[in-house]
Amino acid sequence: MAALSATNSATPSLQTSLIRSRLAAARREAEQAQANEDRLRQQVSEAESQTQQSQDKVRSLSSQANQATQTASTYTSRTKPSQAVAQGKTQTWLSGLHNAISAQQNAADSGLQTRINTPLMSYAQGKTTGRILNLSA
Repeated sequence: MAALSATNSATPSLQTSLIRSRLAAARREAEQAQANEDRLRQQVSEAESQTQQSQDKVRSLSSQANQATQTASTYTSRTKPSQAVAQGKTQTWLSGLHNAISAQQNAADSGLQTRINTPLMSYAQGKTTGRILNLSA
């Protein structure tokens, strides 16, 4: 019997082999999970860094925009005339232009005279399209 026990202890049993292979597989899975965790932690760290940089850029641009708005509003009131004044000046200028053109059109020797008595041109259906000008002069 002593020979049997020595032989048994020298050869691993099937159950021991299965346990060892399961233990090795579990270690490999644990190492893979650890590597995956490390990779994910690194990605999270990079994403947080990018987020922080983006937030800093947003703050910087926001403060620049606020400063530009304040500067623009400070100088705009001093440099631009009010809307009503600009509209009044434009209206005055257009009125003067209209009067000058009207005076030229009514001058006897001007080629810009309006021709009121010219006949209207008509379509075949009888609709009028405009005046025919006598260009022979």
